[in-house]
Amino acid sequence: MRKDTWLILVSTTSLVIAIASLVLVVWTLGQLRQGVTTRSLAVVTPAGRIRLGMLPGGVLGMQIHSSSGKERLGLGVVPGNLSGLAVYDSGGKKRLYLMFFDRSGRSEYKIVR
Repeated sequence: MRKDTWLILVSTTSLVIAIASLVLVVWTLGQLRQGVTTRSLAVVTPAGRIRLGMLPGGVLGMQIHSSSGKERLGLGVVPGNLSGLAVYDSGGKKRLYLMFFDRSGRSEYKIVR
């Protein structure tokens, strides 16, 4: 092979590898974004189930459900400096709901009944 042919072959191969790497990175980032916004980890036991991750409504947190499917505890963070903790009774009704929010560098809390 001549030197020019070898140079063209190496340049073309490098360009193909660079484009393939870029496509792979973009595809991987898309998969990660989709996983973060639509999925959560669920652990199912005979006593109930726990969901951890991105929950419905754009909340990042944790839910604990009883074996009957009723929510017993919820803990989450909502975009906009708001977080909360909810505790439910055996009927599925909220018994304690704490909201924590940050306004101008000062944290406050409120108990909702």
